[in-house]
Amino acid sequence: MIESIKSVDKYLYHYTKCETAIDFILKNKTFRLNNYNKTNDPKEVKDWQFNIGSNEGADLSKYCMNELSAWLTKELKEKTRLLCFSQDTDPLSGNHMIDIFNRGFCKPRMWAQYGDNHKGVCLVFDRNKLTHQINDQLAHKHLVLASQVKYRNRNVIPNLFASDDQQYSIDIDHLQKHGKEQYVAHHLSTHVERLFFEKMNDWSGESEWRYIVFSDSETDLYVNYGNSLVGVMFGNDTEEDDIISVMNMTNRTGVRHMGLKWKNCSPWYDYENLRYTGGIRNSAWGKHLRWHNK
Repeated sequence: MIESIKSVDKYLYHYTKCETAIDFILKNKTFRLNNYNKTNDPKEVKDWQFNIGSNEGADLSKYCMNELSAWLTKELKEKTRLLCFSQDTDPLSGNHMIDIFNRGFCKPRMWAQYGDNHKGVCLVFDRNKLTHQINDQLAHKHLVLASQVKYRNRNVIPNLFASDDQQYSIDIDHLQKHGKEQYVAHHLSTHVERLFFEKMNDWSGESEWRYIVFSDSETDLYVNYGNSLVGVMFGNDTEEDDIISVMNMTNRTGVRHMGLKWKNCSPWYDYENLRYTGGIRNSAWGKHLRWHNK
């Protein structure tokens, strides 16, 4: 998960507290999908405010815009669950000494915000394997979509003449012709990228990849990640007991382990810790360790 990586599409990274990893994720080999309206982004938490419009001269006075906004917000958000990860970013040269700043497990703000202020872990997953697990377990019952998040700042005033800027507008003509249930599906299919896979530029440092699941289930949704977990990265301040617990839970599964340590202004791999490198002294890691310590 560290050396000779040139593709940004290979791995996904999930930052979490050690307590969550030990008591739930690693213990059960599962993720619980979060409710979309319980994230930390106001766009996703707050109710959306929709305009109403007609291209066919419909009488808009018959409709209450606030009521329609509340209805469509609920239909779109309350049935939506998600899993969020970080990705690597271009360019990756394959030289891990140079690429460290573009790796998904090496994001200081993510460690601070989601990784218990550097005391947690970053779980590393094979993206293709994880996607297969999610689709295999959920896609036969629910609509499952996956994509990287795009980052763009949008003005609060939409362009009413642009067809791709209507995600917060309710088409009364379509609503009258097809009814509420079909309208929700139509609005979702038309505007899913802008509504669920776009965030402000300020979030761009997260390099987010997300799985969105649209479900009518009233109970929590879980997915078993199977054999997609390939590595664990420990934070700069992860407690010794937590490191031991996580390693004991994953040692016989082929999962690689490594720690990050900040040296002055830069993060670096904790190659000096023999619990990570002791078994691979003659490997590429070992050779780089000896070179780095000269």
